[in-house]
Amino acid sequence: MAKIYEKYSDLHVSGVMVYKKATDAYAYSDSGTTVKIDAVSLKDLFEKGVMVIFDGDVEYKPVSFSIVETVGTVTYVKTDDTTATTAVLATLVSSEYVAG
Repeated sequence: MAKIYEKYSDLHVSGVMVYKKATDAYAYSDSGTTVKIDAVSLKDLFEKGVMVIFDGDVEYKPVSFSIVETVGTVTYVKTDDTTATTAVLATLVSSEYVAG
């Protein structure tokens, strides 16, 4: 069994906001969406269960995380704006992603 240990800097941290810019799919560490988050940091936040994704005016909890090659991807469930009773999956990617 692999254990995930908190660090001294994690003491009393109950959540960490991760921000999404409307014009791209990167995960940002600041509300001004200028500092992208790398895959290792995204994985650390996901594994500790403290990530809160702020997308527009709504906060979401992630449901999965994966790394393909060097790019980390966080998946979360959003409400569907067109039908109130349905949901859609959305993703954020780490700073290593290159749009192509």
